[in-house]
Amino acid sequence: MEETKLKQAKLLTKCIIDSIDGFEFRWELFFKLWFRENGNPLFFLFKKNLSVTNTQYVELFSLLTKHSTSKYEVGKEPKLFFYSTEYIKITFSEVITSLLEDYNPNDTTKILFFSKHYIDIFSSSVVVDMFFGSCAVFLPNGIKTNLKKIVFDSGYIHSAGHSVFIRNINKAKKNDFLNSIDYYLETNLSTKEIPFVIYSHEDFSDYDKDSADLISRGIEQCKIFVEKMSLGSYRLSTIINEMQNSEEYKGRLLFPNPGNFIEQHLFHKEKTLWLISDRSISGGQIKNPGQNRYYICYEQSFVNDSPFFFFDENKPAWKSHTTLPHSLTAALLNTSRQFLGDGRICDPFGGVGTTWFEVKRMQLKNRVHCSDLSAATKILVSDNLYFFTMSVNELTQLVKDLQLCYPTKSLAGQYKFNFNTSNITLDPYTHAFSLIDRLRKEQKDEDQEFELSESFVSELLNLPLLTRFVFYIGLRAQLRFQGGYKRNSIKFEGAFEKSLDKIISQIEMFIKLKQEVEPFIKSTNSLSENSYIKFISKYSFSLTPVIIFKNMKALQEEIELEIFANTDARKLEKASNDLIICDPPYGFNTNEDNSKLSDLYSEFIDKAIASLRPKGQIIMCLPAESYTGRELPYCTRIDLITRQIIYSAHKQGRLAYKPALSFPLGSLSPPYYWESERALRRTILHFCIF
Repeated sequence: MEETKLKQAKLLTKCIIDSIDGFEFRWELFFKLWFRENGNPLFFLFKKNLSVTNTQYVELFSLLTKHSTSKYEVGKEPKLFFYSTEYIKITFSEVITSLLEDYNPNDTTKILFFSKHYIDIFSSSVVVDMFFGSCAVFLPNGIKTNLKKIVFDSGYIHSAGHSVFIRNINKAKKNDFLNSIDYYLETNLSTKEIPFVIYSHEDFSDYDKDSADLISRGIEQCKIFVEKMSLGSYRLSTIINEMQNSEEYKGRLLFPNPGNFIEQHLFHKEKTLWLISDRSISGGQIKNPGQNRYYICYEQSFVNDSPFFFFDENKPAWKSHTTLPHSLTAALLNTSRQFLGDGRICDPFGGVGTTWFEVKRMQLKNRVHCSDLSAATKILVSDNLYFFTMSVNELTQLVKDLQLCYPTKSLAGQYKFNFNTSNITLDPYTHAFSLIDRLRKEQKDEDQEFELSESFVSELLNLPLLTRFVFYIGLRAQLRFQGGYKRNSIKFEGAFEKSLDKIISQIEMFIKLKQEVEPFIKSTNSLSENSYIKFISKYSFSLTPVIIFKNMKALQEEIELEIFANTDARKLEKASNDLIICDPPYGFNTNEDNSKLSDLYSEFIDKAIASLRPKGQIIMCLPAESYTGRELPYCTRIDLITRQIIYSAHKQGRLAYKPALSFPLGSLSPPYYWESERALRRTILHFCIF
């Protein structure tokens, strides 16, 4: 056995021996020694919980595998297997208990022999505690992870760091909690004060309304009513007060005053201890939280601060509802990366370029090809790229210009509109509305997505960027409020103002982020060589993409080579792709003819399979259920599409398999799910083609 492996086997032997009480194996002690003290206990808080999607877990396990290395075998990617705590407890305990049948405390050769033979199993077994909106991961000894890359690359990880304390609320005790805090401080090398923050309703809920969309169905449900909760017979508020007044924690922990977190949390720190709460997962439907609640204390070391997630499926250059969110697109890309290597990524229904932006955000080395039948695709991607690379001054001016566009508000210097007259003065704003009026007249029956012709796109291209942005906002107002127009509950002016309010608030969030990052860039006088920029924000290091500070010209050249408009998704070259990721039209937000849609799906599936190289993958988003009562076309149904993919592969002498991944729950295997709260639930197929 190699010396490094022997060293690890001896450590395993010691952990087993130290976990023996008399002749009985104590799992809890072994877990503490092997996974906590000699391993790497991590905690991940998700932006969205299981009521929205299950892809956050699949993504996490994929990224952990992708960004982990072996401490003992340099340059080797370890194979990781993910198991629930209960499963590992039972299997490890049974094996080691049988090993102790004739155990002699004075002779450990039998245990060392066992450790040598099975060290690979123990060093690749990862323990996972899955919660409704978060996940604790206990890596065994010998595994190093690049936590920054895991957090940054992800679509659904909000923040991550060291796991400090996890207990069922009904079983949590004061001494256990304080002992965990003490152990953390003893092993923490930082000499700086670390903030201790409770994510409480009292300090956050009345003051974080601006972030409602970002935290809804996600970290919002992790808040605690600190003034009502207890650990055993001790009120939580009393325990925190005692900690705050204790000499033991002075100079080590920083306790902010209660009240409005915006006013009270004025620090900027490299890390923060958070106390949150989360629910178990239901034993039936994982989309529902379980009955058990848990206290969770973790060290926030890194937070994912990508501005693309501020906008998600609502980037400024917009033309329809049928866009995958950035968070989901990133998660699906990451899920594929274990098998992808540096292969070519193709999105044949590229829309506004979400897949392209995520590939560029992560700076993947893969070639990318994004196309769409729409003539507007390239200009939409270019306008979004221009927006995300704008400076703080340019963004601030954009907000000022947009604020002059409210049709029912009186502001100095404001352009005046009359939506009821045909005598429109073609200044940058009213020009945008004249274009929308033309689309209304030319496509009278369309209430889901306007078709933008080549001549129309050419006209758009010759307009100032500001006019185009107002046009995109007008499109949102026109298409997203159709129900309100039909029942006369809202007029276009009101719909436009709501849409304008939304985009301005998103841009203002983006400005704040850029203002935080720009001083760091100026002080270092260069951009990071990584895909992200790391800077100290309020609670920890924030990771934001380098791409938003890159030169627009170089990226525009990549658009010319990688984004293709007026391109039918069925025009795929044979054996040209390693991953096809797509969200085809499915009749929910379009007026597609069912027979034409059926032809599209059948022909596309054959062409997509043929275009995949051996071991290629196809990830396909499909509608599962409409929450509005709108009937979904038969040709988009998952059981039919699944059979079409399998049969098409067979017809071409190939095989279609679900990817073989190690998951602690079978319900995490594909097909995955994603749903919006009010519109629909998507099913996501994932096949490897051999």
